[in-house]
Amino acid sequence: MYKIAVCGCGVVGSGVCDALIYQKEKLSRRAAREVGLAYVLDIRDLTGTPYAEYKAESLDSILADPEVEVVVITIGGLDLAADYCFRALKAGRHVVTSNKAVVAAYGPELEKLAFSKDRRFMYEASVGGGIPIIRPLNICLFANDITEIQGILNGTTNYMLTGMYRRHASFDEMLARAQKKGYAEADPSADVDGYDAARKIAILSSIAYGAFVDYRDVPCMGIRNVALVDHELADKAGFTLKLIAGSRFEDGKVYISVEPKLVRKGHLLSDVNSVYNAILTKGNFTGDSLFYGQGAGKEATASAVVGDIVELLGTPRLPSLPEFVDKKAVVAPDDRPTRYYLRFRSFRQLSAGTLIDIFGEDTLCLYSKDERDPWEEINLESTGGVITPAYLPEELPEKIEALAALGAKLKLTLKVLD
Repeated sequence: MYKIAVCGCGVVGSGVCDALIYQKEKLSRRAAREVGLAYVLDIRDLTGTPYAEYKAESLDSILADPEVEVVVITIGGLDLAADYCFRALKAGRHVVTSNKAVVAAYGPELEKLAFSKDRRFMYEASVGGGIPIIRPLNICLFANDITEIQGILNGTTNYMLTGMYRRHASFDEMLARAQKKGYAEADPSADVDGYDAARKIAILSSIAYGAFVDYRDVPCMGIRNVALVDHELADKAGFTLKLIAGSRFEDGKVYISVEPKLVRKGHLLSDVNSVYNAILTKGNFTGDSLFYGQGAGKEATASAVVGDIVELLGTPRLPSLPEFVDKKAVVAPDDRPTRYYLRFRSFRQLSAGTLIDIFGEDTLCLYSKDERDPWEEINLESTGGVITPAYLPEELPEKIEALAALGAKLKLTLKVLD
């Protein structure tokens, strides 16, 4: 029997167990031999659950069984999950994991270790939940030179931003809703501050560009400072607000960031709402390719894990290591001209003409709902904003200083995704 062990029987792990039990006959037909769940390791008592009969005492007891071919690691966090991955590979087992933190931190070392043991380290479920993206990058899009990736990679923040716009709710209100629904943890920092998305875009960029991107080198700006008024102003201008994890490869360097951006309506990412994720890749042969679906959740993530197992059944060994294992990416700050969205408050008389004098002819002036015609001389007692022409990063501070000299206080600066 081709035995599979699952370490961690929480939301994702239990989904994997369910899929392995439900699809046992289908998997066995695919492999032309019996394939199925053999062990479940979890700190909790599994009595009364469908997994009780598979309960294992320890990872050592699992690895002592020579018929165990695959160890699935669905434990959260970093240290214990990484330790289990290393130990299972050293013992000559394939490892499949959904843990993005482990892949982002130790991907090259684990790939090398697996290769040295004629085994595989697989992690489709670490990015995008049930969306196939890592396998397409490695196989389906291999003929392409991927030059850019833009994605909505965190379902929690996308749910919150969508709710702020649709419900006219505040950040705090939507965070409370996300926590109540189980989308956000009690400590939501990994999601709302962008760290979760940073790990995911680092993983995708490493694969796409053939050089390892350390997630700690990814500049992050979360959504804590985004307010309802930003959605209102963006909507007036024909934009939506999304937390964008993006990277591009140019002249041997990787330009990468995670930050909320204004996305014009009609863009492929503008209609990705609620907990859904999407990844947009740009290749020299395919052009734009969009991968869309449920970015998290029990069943969706379990589907990705089982997909890795199916690949193992047909291709248990790799002929060569991924390029990113032995090459570190050069990460550089983005120096392209970019349009900016600026939100400010002012208690002096400012007109659209005055703002255009500062920022240029192509400036779009935005005013909140309680303001009069923006082309009249008005008193910005609440909130105003502009979408600027494209500037180099070093050009923007001078414009902001000119705005401040007129008594306006800058509250938020975001980039525009064109």
